[in-house]
Amino acid sequence: MDAITVLTYNEPEDAQIIVKRLADAGIPSTLHDERKVQKYWFISQPLAGIKVQVHKADYQRTKDLLEKWGTEENLLTNAIHCPECGSSEVDYPQFTRKFILPTFYAVICKLGMTRTEFYCTHCHYTWPPSERVKEHTDALGWPSRPKAPKAAGHAKL
Repeated sequence: MDAITVLTYNEPEDAQIIVKRLADAGIPSTLHDERKVQKYWFISQPLAGIKVQVHKADYQRTKDLLEKWGTEENLLTNAIHCPECGSSEVDYPQFTRKFILPTFYAVICKLGMTRTEFYCTHCHYTWPPSERVKEHTDALGWPSRPKAPKAAGHAKL
C-alpha cells in the first residue's frame, strides 16, 4: 500500500478517533505507531510517534474531510502540525529514522550538546517541543541580569 501520513499525534487515543471517523466515511486508514522505534533510554518520552495513514488514492478526499472536521468540530486540536507549512508529516526527534548513528546523537542530546526538535519532512523546518524563555541580553547580545532597583533612602555621597 502506498501510504501517506495525513496526521501525526503524540497519543494513540487521539488518532483512533480519526481512524474511526475515516472508516465511517468509507476511507480505510491505518494507525502506525513509531514510538518503540523512537524510544531510547537516553531521551525522555518520544513525541509525534503516532501516524494516521491513508492510501494515496484516498488522500484528497481525506484531506477535504479533515479540513471540514477541523473547522466545524475542532477534531484536530491535538494533531501536530508544522508551524511553518501546516503539514502533519512530522518526526520527533529529527534524527530517529534518518541519522546514521542515532544512539551516538542521543548521547550528545542527553549531554546537552544539542537539542532534540520536531522535524517537518515536507518543508524541513525544525522547532523545539516547547517554547524557550529568551535570556535577557545587553545591547551587544551578551547575557545580562536585570538590574535590581536601588533601595530608597540610600544616596551616594
